[in-house]
Formats: sequence, C-alpha cells, structure tokens
Amino acid sequence: MHRPKIVTLAVRLTITMVAVSVVPLALIAIIILMGVRISEADRRSVELNNQLELYIAFAEQLIASDGDLQSATNILLSRPIGNGDGAIRVFGSAGQIFGANGSNSAFPSRAAASQFVTSIPTVFVGEARGRRYVAGQVRWQQKVVGVVEVSQSVTDEDRLLRVLGRFVFISIALAFAAAFLGSSLVARWLARLIGQLRTTAEQVANGDLTERALERGPSEIIQLARSINTMTDQLAERLSRIEHQSEAQRRFYRDVSHELRTPMMALGGYLENIEDAENADEQAQSIQAMQAEIARLARLADELLRTDAQPSLTLGPKQSLDLGEMIYELVQNLSGRAQRSGVELLAQVPPRPIIIDADRDRLKQALLNLFDNALRATPPGGQIIMRVSLTADQVVIDVQDTGEGIPAAMREAIWERGVRGAEGGSGLGLAIVRAILRAHGGDAVLIPSEQGAHIQLSLPI
Repeated sequence: MHRPKIVTLAVRLTITMVAVSVVPLALIAIIILMGVRISEADRRSVELNNQLELYIAFAEQLIASDGDLQSATNILLSRPIGNGDGAIRVFGSAGQIFGANGSNSAFPSRAAASQFVTSIPTVFVGEARGRRYVAGQVRWQQKVVGVVEVSQSVTDEDRLLRVLGRFVFISIALAFAAAFLGSSLVARWLARLIGQLRTTAEQVANGDLTERALERGPSEIIQLARSINTMTDQLAERLSRIEHQSEAQRRFYRDVSHELRTPMMALGGYLENIEDAENADEQAQSIQAMQAEIARLARLADELLRTDAQPSLTLGPKQSLDLGEMIYELVQNLSGRAQRSGVELLAQVPPRPIIIDADRDRLKQALLNLFDNALRATPPGGQIIMRVSLTADQVVIDVQDTGEGIPAAMREAIWERGVRGAEGGSGLGLAIVRAILRAHGGDAVLIPSEQGAHIQLSLPI
C-alpha cells in the first residue's frame, strides 16, 4: 500500500502558505500600480485642460477687435503658457492650420477634428505616439473662428509607470522568495513533527506500547501527541485487563477440571461397587448414587457453558465425506428418541453423493445440536423435517419443526451465547452451530416461518 511521503505534505503546505501570503500582496501591488496610472492620467488631463482654457482666453482677447485669428496666431504661439513642455496648434474653423509650436503630427488630432465646424475625413486625422491631446473652439461674437489644440508628451509618465512596474515585479519576486523560504522551513518543520507522530502511531500499532509521542510544536500538534499518548495508555491498560482475564479464565478451567474429575471418579467407584454387589438392593443403591452424580455432573457442565468461557472454536483436520450419509446416520441414531417423544423425524436428501471437505466431528456436533433443539421444542405428534438441496457452489440444509417457534423478540438473540429458550438448557447450542458453520466457510440463519422454527445451514461444496 502506497503511503504519502512527508515531503509531499511539506510541498503542499509550502504552496498553500506562499499562495496565501504572496497572491494578496501581488494583487494589492497591481491595484496600486493601476491607481497610480489612473491618477497620473487624470493629473495630466486636468493640466492640459487648464492650459487649453488659458490659450483660448488669450486668443479671444487678441481677436476681440476684428476676429482675425490667423493674424493673431504668431502672437499666440510666441507666449507659451504652463510648464513649457506642451505643443500648440491653431486651426481655422474649417480645419486649415494657421500655425504650430513644437513637434507634432501633420494632421489635426481627433480632439481638434471634433471641434471643427465642418467635418473632415478620418484619413486626414492623425496623432503622434506618446502624446495626449485636447482642443477647444475660439469664438468671436458667438461665432467659431478657429480651434486651439494643446498636446503634451506622456513619455515621462510612461517611464514612471515602467519604473513602478519593475519595482512592483522585483518586490513581488523578493516577497515570493522570502515567503517560499519561510513557508518551506515552517512546512518541513510541521511535516517532521507529523512524521514523528505517525512513526509513534505505527510502533504502537505494531505492539510497542512503551513508545510515547513527543509533545512539542504548535498547540494542535501537542494536543494530537497527547491524544496518541492517552490512547496508548488506555490500550496498555486494556491489554493488561485482558491478560488478567485470561489468567482468571485459565484458573477457572483448572477449577472446573477438578470439579468434573471428582464426580467422574465417584462414578468409577460406584461401577466397581455394582460389580462387587451381592444382591439387588446394593446394586440399586449404587445406581441411585450414580444417577445423583450424573445429575451433579450435568449441572456442573451447564454452569461451565453459562459462564461464556468457551475458548475460540478451532477445526480439526478436514476430510472428504458424504454429507447425505452423515445425515442418514444421525437420523437413524435419533429415531429411537424421536419415537419415544412421539415426534416424526424425516430426511429428504438427494440420491447422489454429496461430497464436501469438513471436520467430521465438528459438523456432526453442529447437526446434533440442531436436532437436539428441534426435538426438545417439538411437542408429541409434531414433525421435524431435514431437507438437503444443492446450488452451483454450496449445499443448503433446511431443518424445520412444528413446535411453538422462536418469539420475534428473540430471533436476533438466539445466536448469542447464554440465551436460553423456554425449554431451558445451556443456551449455547445455536451459537455453536453458527460458529462451526462459519468456520467451514458457510453460515446458519433463521428463516421466517408461520409454524415452528426453520433454521437454514449452508456449506461450500
């Protein structure tokens, strides 16, 4: 199974922290640069419009007497207004040029063309690159007699913006480098702490409960390390409890073995007494004592099963066997008991052999337990039917009786240890049945039935 490397986490953390720190900075720098550009353009526009208004006012003063703008052009151009870095051109109302001051295009600008009384073709409109233009009409007695155009170079403005752009780019690059370096160091530090926690968790998972996580780093990492240490302590405590319980279980088995050995030895003694008895009264007395010991032995065995101390079920060597033959053998052995109980015992098995690989003793134990439950639950005059059917990959055994059935409240609990039916008993019969079937790769389930209980067993072929 592929596991993510620590460096992958470090790289991801680095990228995230760089993006969070540098991207907003870059956006702010771009916004500031755009703001400077807009502000500079607005400043230049206001300055040009102020110069234009002054030139128009000066021109209207010069032509106040006769309205001849062309003769006043030289005077107008000889007196620059403003900071002196602008260019002025004077046009007639129809677009003819009267004079110009400073380098400029041979054609009127779009700003000047829009002020002419008569429109001119756009092919005769032109503007020099790197300049900004404004224009206004000169009036004499409410009549347009000409147009003044003022332009100014924006080279300095563009140069300033380029310098600012380079400064912003260099600043962002330096910020990116600093953020990358700092984020990389922090990310690798965090990844190293997380890697140490992962190593501790793996060692604990492998059974080393003495390993403890180092509680250092950010508060979240410290809390995680404390949680791992708490989990390890609790796991060690629970394992210790399990070990104590296992030891208590072993002591219990030893005590039970002693308790069971005592009545068995007594039974052996009573059998010897029967052999040595000289009359029927002595034999009857020994038989009565044996019956009492057998009853005590049964009670001891029942108590043992009720403690739920049964060890894990294990299978013996598997062997090929004919399931149909085993079922017929069981039915034959139990037929006498069924007749005495007034119960009809039937088996429906396919005629051909049903060969499976199984632990014969365990499988026989499961079937006997199932038959025993059915016989105890079926009243006189009832019937127990065992049907065997085959599918493509398994054999199915249905055991159905005509008893009172299993109450709805107990249908899930019957597979648990310690649950007993109305007839009493140890309560482990069906739990053992299911355990044996599952150990063979099959299962045991309860099928809903209108009358009696219907248990279905399945085994792989």
